[in-house]
Amino acid sequence: MKTNICIDDIKIKKDKHTTVFYRDNGFQTIGNSTIGNGIGYVKSIVYHGMENREQPLPYTFGEVNDEEIFKEKNEYLNAIFEFNEVEKPIAAILSPIDKVNFEAVNTTNITALVNVYPGSKLFLSILLFVNYDLDSKTLVRILKSTIDSKSAALWDMGVINHFSFDPLDLEDNESIIIASTGSAEVVSPELVNELVKDVQINVRQAVKNALSHNGYPKDVLEYMKDVGVEVDDLVDAGMELVVGVEETPEISEKLRKQIYHSLEDLNVVSFIIAGIRLEEDYEKHRVLGVDVDDDPAYLYSDEVFGMSVANQIAGTKAIFNFKRYDEAKPGIISKLGPVLDDVFAGLVAGCMSKIFEV
Repeated sequence: MKTNICIDDIKIKKDKHTTVFYRDNGFQTIGNSTIGNGIGYVKSIVYHGMENREQPLPYTFGEVNDEEIFKEKNEYLNAIFEFNEVEKPIAAILSPIDKVNFEAVNTTNITALVNVYPGSKLFLSILLFVNYDLDSKTLVRILKSTIDSKSAALWDMGVINHFSFDPLDLEDNESIIIASTGSAEVVSPELVNELVKDVQINVRQAVKNALSHNGYPKDVLEYMKDVGVEVDDLVDAGMELVVGVEETPEISEKLRKQIYHSLEDLNVVSFIIAGIRLEEDYEKHRVLGVDVDDDPAYLYSDEVFGMSVANQIAGTKAIFNFKRYDEAKPGIISKLGPVLDDVFAGLVAGCMSKIFEV
């Protein structure tokens, strides 16, 4: 089977759930794969996804001890190897998700294949092929460069610079395999530097490509969800302070539509994103000498944010309405930090003022 992978004599077998990479002379590998981790020689590399299969699985991610999990994984994968007639020794990644659509970035000497699935936690696997024989020291350096480049891509796409993502809280089954054409006694420093540079470029771009096809970068609604705010929450908060008219489903629906409409305004979005970033910096105490955990009285820039949002949506009258929502803090607004409570109070106040314009 013809491939775009940099190693010319590599062969690939693929079905709905399993991808097998193999070559007659095998690979020298390093990584943290399910089977064949560490540094070693393998004939085949297997990537297997196991979610959403038609047939029951002999292996499940059950609540059992480590020894039982290890035994189940190996028994399950050995059955996969036998079914696919995979030549041993093997390095294998067992993915809890069945989405095996690799994003590839390919150059003469490096191919980066990335599979990503952003669920409740980000699951990401990388297969990196190097068209050179490498020594163990160089393999380690390339593995480190791959990890660093992955983190750089997550930063580029706004994944790790945010409340909802902790880079230490990834899926346990996330895996990286580096595969070279074989082993070498020593690799020249010039070649090592060239390969590391290629790895940095390729892995970073492949991860970004994969993320871009799986919900990243996120829109403002997703950023709001990250901090625990959804449009329904804002509608409920807005309706809590309705006075002078009867609360009706029609008013609630008007408010909902106005919120969505206001979230199409670049200036409103800018204030919300700025507020989210500022709240995160304050919460994580990233600014030396600044502590606003208790929302001190001398902090008023947050209210400027809120008034600016309200004014952008409905003008001066919305600023007065903002004060009502800021002081009462109905619903979700009461659960937010010192910056975001004002930002979203301003959003609700502005939208409420807008729908009651004559």
